[in-house]
Amino acid sequence: MKKLFVIAVVLLVASCKGGEAVPDAEGVKTVYLEPLVGSEQVVKLSEVASKVLYIPLETNQESLVGNVIHANIENNVIYLPDYRINKLNRFSLEGKYLGSVGRQGRAFGEFLEMSGFSFDYDYETGAEMLVDAPIVRKFIEYHTDGAIREVKLDNFGDKSFNCSFMKKNGEMYVCSIFRLDPKIQDLIFLDKDGNLIGEFPDGYEIAKYKKANNPGSGEERPVAGFTVRDLPMAYRNKDFLMIVDGNHEKIISYKPNDTTGYLSYVIDYGQFMIEENNARESALKLISAFTKESKTHLFLTFNFGILTSENNPEKLTRVLFDKSTGEAKSLLGRLENDIDGGPSFWPLHVSRDGQMIAIIQAIDFIEAAKECNSAEMKSIAATLTDESNPVIMLVTE
Repeated sequence: MKKLFVIAVVLLVASCKGGEAVPDAEGVKTVYLEPLVGSEQVVKLSEVASKVLYIPLETNQESLVGNVIHANIENNVIYLPDYRINKLNRFSLEGKYLGSVGRQGRAFGEFLEMSGFSFDYDYETGAEMLVDAPIVRKFIEYHTDGAIREVKLDNFGDKSFNCSFMKKNGEMYVCSIFRLDPKIQDLIFLDKDGNLIGEFPDGYEIAKYKKANNPGSGEERPVAGFTVRDLPMAYRNKDFLMIVDGNHEKIISYKPNDTTGYLSYVIDYGQFMIEENNARESALKLISAFTKESKTHLFLTFNFGILTSENNPEKLTRVLFDKSTGEAKSLLGRLENDIDGGPSFWPLHVSRDGQMIAIIQAIDFIEAAKECNSAEMKSIAATLTDESNPVIMLVTE
């Protein structure tokens, strides 16, 4: 009975209208994980791409970055968020330093704190966008004409929450909020001025959480948009905003200016399916922040925990899902670079134009160049030192 209740709750909470099931997007795809456990294999980069480019980033006192772990590329500009010094660096495709976005501070248009996932880009206006620290809860748009817009998350009264992400979607904003008591999460939708226009599930201002009856028992239990085991995270796929739910079992797509989500992907755990409040702390946990999508593939990253193959030395297991065939593969490490024999690859970001990006620290690039036959890599390595800025690995389909 408990398992039936869990399924019922999943169907209930996947809603934008207070209990109605999320409609399916056309051709919902399922990723079956059970066959992948213990069957990690070498997968070639050529399965997802045809071209590799290495971009050494200009190194000088102004452009020097720390040991950054995240990168974005949009509209042919590379963005490196260095959250330890709260600076968002910009570089051209030639590696030239283009300055930084915004500045740290407490004034209008300034941000107090950023994270590696703070940056976003608006293709309609060309605005570079940042989310300030979760406690400040401020969204800043830096437009190409110098104009600055701010949207603050304090227009709907409840102060007892943090924000796990905020994204612009058309003319509206979508934010995942995490209430401190009880520990549940919902999506909220704001208009261009930051006013509340919708939520997931419905009734945010009515109560902190909603209740559902346990079939067969009459017992009431609190439910939310996403039950908490991990923060839901969002990424972009073309013009769609894709949200990985906190249960790690669904990916829901939102069209611009639409508060109704459409089920696009289901993550099927098979025998490893969660049982009520089991948090999968030891196995099969989707790391939602690393979920990315290209035109042809879905890139998923899991902690397989105690189920990881003995042949896989890495703590994380990467899963490549072919959107056309429905085939999923668990990887030994990353995608093996059979295009030029260079470093293995896994995307940190996929742009709307299909550019996939990864970071290689200078010292690692120098060592990798010694081991491969790429004349391009050896030429770039000769210009680097251990203190140089990272090299960007840019991969295209």
